[in-house]
Amino acid sequence: MHSLDQGLFALLIKGGMIAVLVIAVSLLYLFVQFKGLDNSSAMDQAQIARNIASGKGYTTGNIRPAALWMYKNHLSESVDQIDLNRFPDFYQAPLNPWINSFALRLIKGSWKMSPTQIPYSGDRMVAAVAMITFLLAIGVWFLVVQKLFDTKLAFFASMAALVTDLLWQFSLSGLPQMLVLLLFGLASLATLYAMEAAGNDQFTHTLGWLVGAGALFGLMTLAHGLAFWLFVGWAVFAAIYFRPRGLAFLAALAAFLVIVTPWLVRTYQVCGNPFGLGFYEMFFDQTPTEGYQRASELTIGGSGISLQGKVRANLVRQLDGLFGLIGLNIAAGAFFLALFHRFRSHKAAMFKWCVLAMWVSAVFGMSLYRGFEVMSENQLHVIFIPIFAAFGFAFLLVLWSRLEFGGALFRVIFISAVIFLCGIPLLITLFSGQQGRIQWPPYVPPVIGMLGEWFDEDEAICSDMPWAVAWYAQRPSLLMPKSMKDFNRIHDYNETKQPINGLFLTPISGNQRLFSDIYKGNLKDWAPLVTRPPKVDGFPLTSYTALPIEAECIIFADRDRWSQPRSSK
Repeated sequence: MHSLDQGLFALLIKGGMIAVLVIAVSLLYLFVQFKGLDNSSAMDQAQIARNIASGKGYTTGNIRPAALWMYKNHLSESVDQIDLNRFPDFYQAPLNPWINSFALRLIKGSWKMSPTQIPYSGDRMVAAVAMITFLLAIGVWFLVVQKLFDTKLAFFASMAALVTDLLWQFSLSGLPQMLVLLLFGLASLATLYAMEAAGNDQFTHTLGWLVGAGALFGLMTLAHGLAFWLFVGWAVFAAIYFRPRGLAFLAALAAFLVIVTPWLVRTYQVCGNPFGLGFYEMFFDQTPTEGYQRASELTIGGSGISLQGKVRANLVRQLDGLFGLIGLNIAAGAFFLALFHRFRSHKAAMFKWCVLAMWVSAVFGMSLYRGFEVMSENQLHVIFIPIFAAFGFAFLLVLWSRLEFGGALFRVIFISAVIFLCGIPLLITLFSGQQGRIQWPPYVPPVIGMLGEWFDEDEAICSDMPWAVAWYAQRPSLLMPKSMKDFNRIHDYNETKQPINGLFLTPISGNQRLFSDIYKGNLKDWAPLVTRPPKVDGFPLTSYTALPIEAECIIFADRDRWSQPRSSK
């Protein structure tokens, strides 16, 4: 009876029930809520992963005009034509595509997009990997919180994180945040072991755990470049807390550099800048696909923005929407109140300042870039949800105990209420059902996949969504340059080994505001082709047709490829 009520068997029953619940939610998200990838960076990383899996190495089919300029400028006169089927990527961080490449190898027979694949099998595999990574991360964070506080609080905090809809949404996005979340948990666990060893005057063990933490932060940076700023905040804490200060900090820094330096060297070798194309993003105020990536030449001085003003404005945006950026999780939000509470545990009391230092540093790093929507590739607030929820839950329980209200039953009701409030967005999502079968607008994977039937592997397509063309159609795709003159130069002078024989326009450009964006904005030079009906006078791709999506997509080509077989040239 004791085993059934409180012993091992009771734990197995409770654990089994939770496991069944988690699996059920996972399946609901993956097979009911999931409509395919909808983030350009996620598709970009996915097509890189497939290139790795196919033996092409770390190459990309998403070709940016600015990347063409960097690559050709670095190689100088050593190449006449650039091979777009072997174009090295120096924009995305490498670790997430590398991990996804192993999963994509398992479905190699389903790489080709077909009209019946809704969602695309590659989309689902990438999402499945991220979802598994998310669940592993929650397990790691359970161990972190258990070491900080106790098993019960670790369980409450893990439940608060598990019912956070935003974490599940990121697990479906294909973005690297879930991988960063896992590595962040492991780095935090290593830090706690180092703090424990330092408290016991075990210098060798302390140094070893710090080296491990530094290496894990290096892996985080390879998963997402902005994770470097978490390392900066952690390094400040480590330099102050651990002694001897200089030696402990240098050991962690050395481990960090051992991990990231080979990638920096590789990136420098292919483009001349160790930080790649993404380095320029902090100097421009427009979204990458609207601004600097479409430029045929990059000059930092000509961006016309104040970096200080950009950081200030982005700080305001982040703080203004902070509650949404942490998933509307009230336990995570209570972390900032917990900063004013002195926890009895020395590790907890000290580690909260480490967490704050990493978060402040990350906020500053994110302010250098754009993208503070709740679902954004540069949104790193989400990875703090588990540890924020742990400290927030601990603080809320302290407040409840001081109220001395009711007994154990009311305490259980209070804890359940907190977890329920954290999970309201999740319940709304699950009970709302699937809204459509695809991520439209602007993505219709089967239609994009048709481009792979109309164009050969030794041809390229220009588009306003080259990441999707590279992923679904498996063809190299050039991002629309800023001007038609730049396009004509690339096309007419055969700067690329693969001729650009198509132009695919979608609602990304067609649904822009007519006067401010098309006639007077970033698309003004392309207005004759974007407006309906298009005017192709002077444009080399004279054949065109609207694709079967209510005429919101249009394809231009060198000839009629949609009604004639591809072999007839």
